[in-house]
Amino acid sequence: AGQEQNSILRYVAKYWKNGVAVNLTNGTYHAGAGPIAVLGTDVYIAGWESNGLHDRAKYWKNGTAVNLSDGTQDAYTDAIFVVQ
Repeated sequence: AGQEQNSILRYVAKYWKNGVAVNLTNGTYHAGAGPIAVLGTDVYIAGWESNGLHDRAKYWKNGTAVNLSDGTQDAYTDAIFVVQ
C-alpha cells in the first residue's frame, strides 16, 4: 500500500493486488496508505487523508473509510492489527 501522484499533483491512497492498483481515495486531497491486515475476506488498510487543512488518521475496511481523528489537528496511523 502507498500513494501515487495523480494528474493534478495530489497523492491518491491506494494498494496493489496482483499488480493491479486499487484507489482508496479520489484525489481531491492528498492521502496515503500504509500497513495492511487481512482477516478472512476483510482487508484493513491504515493511512491518512487531508481535509484541506489537516491530515486525518483513518483506516479502510474493504475500501470503506473510517476516520480515527476529527481533522482539527494532523494525525496519522503507523500500524493496524485485527483480532478475531
